[in-house]
Amino acid sequence: MLRLTKLFAAIFVSAPLLLPQSATAENTITWATQLSYRDMNPAVSFGAETYILGNIYETLFLYDDGEVKPRLAVSWSKSDGGRVWNVTLRDGVKFHDGSQLDSAVVKKSFEYTRDLGKGAGYLYADLETVETPDSRTAVFKFKKPIAFDLVASGQYGSYVIGPAAIDKGHDWMNEGNAIGTGPYTLTKYEPNKLTVISKFDDYWGGWKPGQIDRVIHPVVSEASTRVQMIKSGEADVVRVPVSQLAALDALPNTSVATSSGWRNQMYLLNMQKYPTDSKKFREALVHLWNYDSVLNDIFQGYAKRPLGPVPASMWGHGKYDIGSFDPQKALKLLEESGIPKEDWKIDAMYSNSNQEQIDAVELFQANAAQVGVRVNLLPQVSKAYMTKARSASTAANMHSMVWYPAYPTPSDWLYSLFKTRKENTGFNLSRYKNAEFDAALATAIDAEGVDVKESAKAYIAAQDILMKDTPAIFFADVDRVFTHSSSLKGMDKSSNPAYETLFIYALSK
Repeated sequence: MLRLTKLFAAIFVSAPLLLPQSATAENTITWATQLSYRDMNPAVSFGAETYILGNIYETLFLYDDGEVKPRLAVSWSKSDGGRVWNVTLRDGVKFHDGSQLDSAVVKKSFEYTRDLGKGAGYLYADLETVETPDSRTAVFKFKKPIAFDLVASGQYGSYVIGPAAIDKGHDWMNEGNAIGTGPYTLTKYEPNKLTVISKFDDYWGGWKPGQIDRVIHPVVSEASTRVQMIKSGEADVVRVPVSQLAALDALPNTSVATSSGWRNQMYLLNMQKYPTDSKKFREALVHLWNYDSVLNDIFQGYAKRPLGPVPASMWGHGKYDIGSFDPQKALKLLEESGIPKEDWKIDAMYSNSNQEQIDAVELFQANAAQVGVRVNLLPQVSKAYMTKARSASTAANMHSMVWYPAYPTPSDWLYSLFKTRKENTGFNLSRYKNAEFDAALATAIDAEGVDVKESAKAYIAAQDILMKDTPAIFFADVDRVFTHSSSLKGMDKSSNPAYETLFIYALSK
């Protein structure tokens, strides 16, 4: 989920980039990233690390094209109303240290994640035990129904970790050591500087000629530097501001790969702070957002108009009119709100490292000024953002949010962003409180492990309640876009909306 801990992971480096001399070797690619990684333990990581960890570790199941498919598990079934899941493991799978995948290893990994209780470990809080009747069978028993096939196909909290890594502990893994079953091993890790992964010869999926042997993965925070790297051929894969995409796509040596994604962008409206505690005032702000201009001029077509809080490609999404740019309607709502005109002023807090967000909120500021609403812009760096946004004394009226899910479920948006919080706001920066919504959401979550179709109906019912309260400006379902060397093949297969990972195994030269 691009949680703000993920969104703000970019660092700023002015020193020249020095790559290993062998970076241009055959079947080695350079993938320059603007993100730094904070925790390399997959049981703890809840941020941008999934980009690279998804090539090193694997999950039991894979969510692809709207369904759960085999990965480290080859078959599964549920019983006791979704409380018990019987999983048959793939045979012949090796970890990077040569040890074998079996049910005892799976038990140790999932119970380790549960007991740590960090990152997405909360997903397994109701896991009672994992039984191991034989080496190929793991029986997961939960206190209440769970859509375990969905949860265990997620990109957080569900990677199977080698037992030796668990024994060595969190600090060992966070220093840049890893033991997974994925196609690549972690061979070098310099925090905030460089990560290197290399082909695992004994990968159970096998290898074909031309696949990538090694990835040099430097942190390059400056967008202009990443642009120059892809132009010159120093990098094979980069992400750049959308304003650069057309020019790069026109070059003979570079291409742009686009696919749908589950990442969406919004501004959460603080319902506990004056004047956005007024529903009509919030509705007015919705009509001061120029959706078409943001999507066409700022995202330049690399984002879609949302249908609601949950991306349209996710099951269980609702369909709503999110609003239209209409300053006259906004003015009418402002006047109906009863808020004195001298109080038509708000603060907007956002990332100072996301150019599209900067451009969008500056456009909003200009549009709001036309009807007399003053928007004070509060750009923030990563370390300060959530601390300020969560504190009632420093929170703004509007908070930027970029989100993607821990696992394939609408609850990741609805629960994380809008469920009532009694104390710490968590990611509910709207301070949204609605008992009816909470009850509908609980119904949907409980049904998820029993009947996904019924769960989807319940999620839509919860969204129906949410959207009546105008807790946010939903403005972009963002495409996954990578600029890459034209000689690199398979970019269309390396991207899956259920994962932020770029799957290197699908690539070849």
